[in-house]
Amino acid sequence: MAGNLNVIDVPLGPATAEYGTTTPTIYNVTKGGVNFKANTTKKDVTIDQFGDTPVKSVIKGRTCQATIPMAESDLKKLFVAIPNAKYAEDATDPAAIKKRIDVYANAGYNLMQDADKLVIKPTSDDTTANDYVTIPNAVPLTDVDWTYDADNERVALVTFVGYPDSEGLLYTLGDESVTVPVS
Repeated sequence: MAGNLNVIDVPLGPATAEYGTTTPTIYNVTKGGVNFKANTTKKDVTIDQFGDTPVKSVIKGRTCQATIPMAESDLKKLFVAIPNAKYAEDATDPAAIKKRIDVYANAGYNLMQDADKLVIKPTSDDTTANDYVTIPNAVPLTDVDWTYDADNERVALVTFVGYPDSEGLLYTLGDESVTVPVS
């Protein structure tokens, strides 16, 4: 009678993240879990006759971000997530490729020039595109805080901040191939 069980399906497990449209960079080695967070701010409208009691509320804005604790030391993948940086390789010896990232502190750097699509994909066996989270205009910001000891993994915290497109779309939950009617 195992097929007749009434089970609540609660998703659990890690995820990968793909950043980029044409040839995405795949972040699939993490430590601490991939996190997606969305927030809404609102304005409560009041009138004198009801004091501090709101008579309605309106949305002031929305934000979203995805945080990926990158646990692998692939400089090429890390470079993709660091704005205002340059990357180079020396493959003179193909068995020992040398890599380098130079990170610049130029004030006024326009982060939107690095905006690209980010898709978070859970990795459980029963995952479908309905479980994906997509940020069409994600900008990476990376905080490197590496501890060099025998007890801690070196993790670079990559945060992808979402920005709305020209239609106001900030993020999508579920299968991108579904057409949403225009209202």
